[in-house]
Amino acid sequence: MKRLQLLLHDRRRRQRGSILGGLLIIVAFLTILIGALLTELTDSFVVSQDLVAKVKTEATVTSAAELAINQLQGGPVPAVCAQDARGPWALTAPLNGHFATVSQTCSAIVPEVATSLAAGSSNVDGIHDTVGGQNRYLVSAANGWLWAYPFGSTAPSWWVSLGGGATAPPLTAPDPNGSVDILAPAGNKVVVFNERSGSNPVPSCNLATTGTVSASAAAGANFHGYAFIGDSGRLYVYDARAGGSCAWRASVSLTGSVAGAPLVFPGTVTSQSQTSTVNDEVFLLVTSGSGTSLQHWTYTESTTECNGNGEGGCGGGQRTVTTYNLTRTDSHTLNGYNAVGYGLSASTPPLNLAVATASGRLDVAQIGSGPSYLMSPGPSVTLPNGSTAGRAPYWCRCPVLGVMQDVIGVGGTNGFLYLFNNQLNLAYVYDGQPDGRPAINTTPMPDATGDWYFGANDGFVYDIEIPVSGTQMFKAAKFGPGGPIVAGSPIVGSCPTNLIGPCLYFGSSSGGSWFYRIGSTRISDLHACISDAAGSTTCVGNPRLWTRVQVGPAAIWGNLGVYVQGWSYYSP
Repeated sequence: MKRLQLLLHDRRRRQRGSILGGLLIIVAFLTILIGALLTELTDSFVVSQDLVAKVKTEATVTSAAELAINQLQGGPVPAVCAQDARGPWALTAPLNGHFATVSQTCSAIVPEVATSLAAGSSNVDGIHDTVGGQNRYLVSAANGWLWAYPFGSTAPSWWVSLGGGATAPPLTAPDPNGSVDILAPAGNKVVVFNERSGSNPVPSCNLATTGTVSASAAAGANFHGYAFIGDSGRLYVYDARAGGSCAWRASVSLTGSVAGAPLVFPGTVTSQSQTSTVNDEVFLLVTSGSGTSLQHWTYTESTTECNGNGEGGCGGGQRTVTTYNLTRTDSHTLNGYNAVGYGLSASTPPLNLAVATASGRLDVAQIGSGPSYLMSPGPSVTLPNGSTAGRAPYWCRCPVLGVMQDVIGVGGTNGFLYLFNNQLNLAYVYDGQPDGRPAINTTPMPDATGDWYFGANDGFVYDIEIPVSGTQMFKAAKFGPGGPIVAGSPIVGSCPTNLIGPCLYFGSSSGGSWFYRIGSTRISDLHACISDAAGSTTCVGNPRLWTRVQVGPAAIWGNLGVYVQGWSYYSP
């Protein structure tokens, strides 16, 4: 009985202990739960604070980017993206307790006008014609038509048939009767048109050659209205004056093909007794698969007035006798073979020629002042990277970082563009690797601000710029119809005064001829960040904001003028 009482008493004690233990467990659980809840609340509060801070800083840098866009819109436009000096801009008062700054980089140029002109195949270069007060783009095509466009216009002023596919760029020259002669090569002939003021050109005659005329003709100097023509193996002289019979005067055999238009300068004019002699000095770039030479020829006309007694070489009677002669005066051998053309430092002697070859050489030769026009050699280099030239180089007196300098531009068939100085030291290079290095088979040409343009085999024209530092050039634009551009080199010039330029014409081998106007539309990359003080351009905090924005004339771009192409917050 006593044991039973003890057992019951112990059971009650154990029950009290179990209840107490359970309460302790519950208390402990509640403590953990409350602690976790308090921690979560604390963390949430901290996260909320961070989010609020982040939103504030994002709002601040966004406002800075909006400030930059406002500064870009309607502001001055950099002609050269790579030398853009706009910005940086900074908030002058705190926003959400922070200052901010934003920098800007011009990343691309967007043409504002792109218009197809004439369909067909452009297989030769056009020209910017300014003879006789004209300002127009003349281009002939493989389908045998010659077109004229007032420079900056997309509507032709006239077009005429050549009677055969074009094989070289046309030439314009003043005619002695006060009109303008247009000489357009088309196969084994040069078609002569005469153009009077206010009227369309009318055919005058054809100047026949034995071989294909693959270079422009040249106009006479002392012999006004004459034409000098080179083909695949001969040099010809014609009297091409309007109203005449386009009479053949002389021709000679050459040691190769003529690469580039003949250069003609005035020679001596003498008179002795009853005979007067007039000379024109002619320079030819003659090339073949074995070599290249710059040749100097003299064209002479001697006229004798007879006195009626059979003296002076006359056969009797009162009459005039004229003889015509072409004589080689000198020849200067250049490096390389299969020359593709030349670029000139000036239009009159003394001048330099930069000669490029398909064998990868670039040479400079000089023609001295008249009347002797002596030739002398200049520097010579091998094009880098195994490059070969597909078309003639271009020599200009161009702005380079604000300083006018002699620059020689050469396009490589391996997709490189090279800029040399007049001593043929390599100054700048464009590596076309990002676009697959399409071959360049056109002559590069600069605009008035120093941007360079070339057409490539991928069907696009490239706008390439000289950087502020370094030698690697910057691609500012790429545009075109997509048909290979293996002739039809870009012709760049100032737009009419009512348009923002430059204006540019070029031809595609499958897409016809085109007109583009560069205008004032630019794409900029903006980088906004938190700064350390009012007006400061030093970044001190994150996040930062990158924005790519296109800014241009509102009248062209949907009455807005501003498009944000993309944006992103980031932490470097």
